[in-house]
Amino acid sequence: MVRPIKRRQAEPVIAQKLWSSIRYIRAQKQIPNNERVHRYMMRECDMTDDEIETQLQFAVTDELVSAYMTVGFKGARVGVEQEGYRIPDLDTDFLQEKGSHDWYCFDCHSPGEVLECSGCWRVYHPQCIEEPWTTTTDFLCTICLSGKKKPRIKRKELNKLLRYTVARLKDKTRELHRFGGVSENDDLMIQRFVFKYIDLNEMEAKVGASEYCYLGEFFNDARLLLHNTFICYGDAGAMADLAKIMIRDCKYDLDEIQQCKDCYYNSNAKPKDWFCQPCDPPHELVYAKQKGFTFWPAKVIKVTQEGYDVRFFGGWHQRAIIAESNIRPITLNVKQLSGKRTAGSARATEELHLHQELLVRAAKRRDKEPEADEEPEQAPCEEKMEQEQAPVPESPVVPPPPEPRIRHKKFRKRQKLEEKEENGAEVISSSILLPEKSTPTPEDTNMVTSSQDNILSPRIISTTDTGVQTSRKLLHGRHLHKFCQTDTIATPLPATPVSAACDCDTKYTKIFGDFKERLANDHRKDKERTLKDLEDRLRKDFEEDKQAAVGRAVANVQRETERVRRQTEERCREQYMEEMRKLSAKHKADISAAKKKQWCYNCEEEAMYHCCWNTSYCSIKCQQEHWHREHKRMCRRKRT
Repeated sequence: MVRPIKRRQAEPVIAQKLWSSIRYIRAQKQIPNNERVHRYMMRECDMTDDEIETQLQFAVTDELVSAYMTVGFKGARVGVEQEGYRIPDLDTDFLQEKGSHDWYCFDCHSPGEVLECSGCWRVYHPQCIEEPWTTTTDFLCTICLSGKKKPRIKRKELNKLLRYTVARLKDKTRELHRFGGVSENDDLMIQRFVFKYIDLNEMEAKVGASEYCYLGEFFNDARLLLHNTFICYGDAGAMADLAKIMIRDCKYDLDEIQQCKDCYYNSNAKPKDWFCQPCDPPHELVYAKQKGFTFWPAKVIKVTQEGYDVRFFGGWHQRAIIAESNIRPITLNVKQLSGKRTAGSARATEELHLHQELLVRAAKRRDKEPEADEEPEQAPCEEKMEQEQAPVPESPVVPPPPEPRIRHKKFRKRQKLEEKEENGAEVISSSILLPEKSTPTPEDTNMVTSSQDNILSPRIISTTDTGVQTSRKLLHGRHLHKFCQTDTIATPLPATPVSAACDCDTKYTKIFGDFKERLANDHRKDKERTLKDLEDRLRKDFEEDKQAAVGRAVANVQRETERVRRQTEERCREQYMEEMRKLSAKHKADISAAKKKQWCYNCEEEAMYHCCWNTSYCSIKCQQEHWHREHKRMCRRKRT
């Protein structure tokens, strides 16, 4: 019976918080003891004292935090022995001590009691699996139980499709291109928490090396990347959201590849008339009606419970789920469908007709070449074919150089037909013996001599006793020495050069030269196109990085400018208020001083001569002017 074991108990995110607390306390030139670590964790992580103590002990047990005894050297604890904590260093020996299985559940990404899979390195909590495990001696996870089914797609073609998938994932999730590794802290995090490392760059390299044989392998690597992200950064936050987006997009693309690999390739590669190219097997064609539009020709991608998942001809080749009531067979006459004919519908109908024409051509091609799909990825070894052919004894002719390997279907079919005819000619030549005197026939013009292994000139021979009859296909110079058989009484005839009988060697040399030149041109064009795409991609990435850097620089300048502006405004406000306080105090003092003085009633200067209860003057002149003008009528001073 399988028994759960405890690989680790500390939560990885809490353990990294403990690392942050130790670094913070170390930066203060203090010993990271229990009290200081608890105080930091309660302030930053909002945890209770018991939870902090439990996680700290788990981290020490799991060797994620090292405990040691030390003596205080400053403050109130000078000379007092106390327990401190430190972060473990990068250890190369730790890789050998990791064990054979992961520390965290592959389903919920948490520690605790786990079951080790006997077929791989993954572990699962008993409550996270649905398979019965109490009655078996070996536990197998769902990934191992699914096994490796026979692939529907060849390895080379599968990795060709996965290039588009991994490129799409890299475009959306740039932070997952390289997982961690920016600083020493990241390296330590990967070493201590990540059991099996993977990132999008490594997945792209595996696709480039054609290492993926099954779609499940690629999806398992994507799940591993999600698993590592959740362990190192938690299940909430920006990195977790990116990992969720990545796994959702990956699953969608893999479902599309499994649904129809031809549609997936054409929609990404976008060759000429890509939507009209027939798929294998071909899709059902229907007329589908979307709300607000007329009936439109479309391909049925799949049929779901919600309706028909179709993709329309013409325009942007949009995709939609249409109810069954809005679907009509493609055999229906277009005139019977209501709706006004537009330029878009005409374009869609044109694409439909082209697609149907290509479907007919593909069906005829399959009927003519039923064995084309069963051909291996590589051409058969021609050295093995030459070894199977019987050698010709007593042949002084030097064997020709090996023929170049031909991968084109037409040339391979022609080569197979020639080999069949040659084999048949060998059997005939070994079994038929002509009489000593025979009547010349038209076939005699294609006979060969026995002593010199050369082709005779096309003329009638009456004195020759020949035991070989060949086909017209045997005029190839490189096969003649294999089909010559001689009687001992044959009369030698003058030899005729090979070039006088036929020019096959020149013709095929020219054909092979043209074919080689065409391949070289195609290779050069592909190379130029690839380099241009790479240059465009690098330029685009550079522009994006430049824009991002400029944006960050502008944002930093704006933040600094705003900070300086706020500081300047605050300083100016304080100076203004201080100046206003001083002015107010001075104003009050001036008013108080003014109230304590007497002022001339005539000119409002400071007075020095008192007249009556509210009248004073600064000089005799002002007194006389004011007296004669009005004051003599209102003065209350007693006159003596």
